[in-house]
Amino acid sequence: MSEDHRYKLIFEELMDKSEDGFIVIDSHGVITDINDKYCDFLGRKKENILGHPIEQIISTTSMYDVMNRRQRGDDAGSIYMHPYIASETKGSRHTYAIANRFCIFDENEHLIGAMAQMKFKERSLDIAHEVLKAEHAYYKSEYQNQMLNTSGFDKYLGNDPKINALRMMGLKVAKTDFSVLITGETGTGKELIAKSIHIESERANEPMVCVNCGAIPMELMESEMFGYEEGAFTSARKGGKIGKFQLANHGTLFLDEIGDLPLPLQVKLLRVLQEHEIEKVGGTKPIPVDVRIIAATRKNLQQMMEEGTFRADLYYRLAVVTIDTIPLRDHPEDIMLYANMCLQQLNHKFKTNVLFSKNAIRCLLKYTWPGNVRELDNVISSAFISSDQMMIDLSDLPSKISDEVRHEIPTVENQTTLKSLVSQYEADIIRETLKKNNHNITAAAKHLGLERSLLYKKMKKFNIAVHKNL
Repeated sequence: MSEDHRYKLIFEELMDKSEDGFIVIDSHGVITDINDKYCDFLGRKKENILGHPIEQIISTTSMYDVMNRRQRGDDAGSIYMHPYIASETKGSRHTYAIANRFCIFDENEHLIGAMAQMKFKERSLDIAHEVLKAEHAYYKSEYQNQMLNTSGFDKYLGNDPKINALRMMGLKVAKTDFSVLITGETGTGKELIAKSIHIESERANEPMVCVNCGAIPMELMESEMFGYEEGAFTSARKGGKIGKFQLANHGTLFLDEIGDLPLPLQVKLLRVLQEHEIEKVGGTKPIPVDVRIIAATRKNLQQMMEEGTFRADLYYRLAVVTIDTIPLRDHPEDIMLYANMCLQQLNHKFKTNVLFSKNAIRCLLKYTWPGNVRELDNVISSAFISSDQMMIDLSDLPSKISDEVRHEIPTVENQTTLKSLVSQYEADIIRETLKKNNHNITAAAKHLGLERSLLYKKMKKFNIAVHKNL
């Protein structure tokens, strides 16, 4: 078998198996090859097409222009939306196909013809719908995997009785299907509570979709929430788009910063809560949805209702159960729990052993934390970067936090010497390392890079007792 014949068989097999249409013309525009898919689309037999000039079969052809421009497959303009008149297709209607057109050259770069690959409208729509379905499945599985690894009431830390009561309330609410409104200051863990409720609910195996109502422009909010049909507006993508409600179907939709939702969208959301169905932008029929709503806000919705900027009927639909988060200043005993957890994560990530100085701890405990845990994490991260990688001290903290404590510290003349400060720091390091290693001297010495005998000497020097169980 000659090489040319072999390649011809491969080409014919490709054209036969493909879902696309293929057509080949010579340099004079005469059709030399066409596959069955294209013949079926045109509604004509192959023997009545081959050998005819292409303009006799497809009057709207652009293949002559392609050859005049000597267009290649990677040139701009090779992809083209090709129109067909009604009398020239099997469907007897005006339609189009997506065409990829390019010239064919011999080894001396002489033009010998041109070829077009056609993706028909119906197949293009099928592909678009398949992509949307795959996108939905991917969103569901990836989001769920991420959430299972990062959420749950076991991650909502705190030892204060008020925090324990909040966790118990969340667990009770999770076993119902009521709408929940979570209120509280920024940085108090509203989204974490929402995710924890979902994880503990019967909807845990379905997606939880989060929407920040204050982060999406008003003109895009409706299409983001409810989706749109193909052709609903100028920039609408082919096949349309699935909205957040459909992505969250059978699961949970978390509406963060619900107080920022514009009034027109409040009306539409109220209808969804009442009717349990949505209507896409550009759509003509309602789509049923089964979604649990959890909303959160830092704003005073009661005041907004009095001002007429938030609908009372929507409020009572959302606030079947209300959970009020607790600002950090109301459970100050948890401040160092969160601070040490943040610092421990940074030490683990960057392989360091940074500690808080006593004065830094005093600062953290005295500050009122208007930004709550989010502000605390930000301050610790910033202080970690500016520290000497040994200890976070007053100079590493923002002045708004450290000034009050700084004024209480004795002047330099009354402070201890540098040598005693270094010794104090060394003793703190040894105590912390012993604690991390359950007071195992051998393990602690290895961690510190010391001989066991030297560690004993330092412990005796700094009056650090040997653990009684060892």
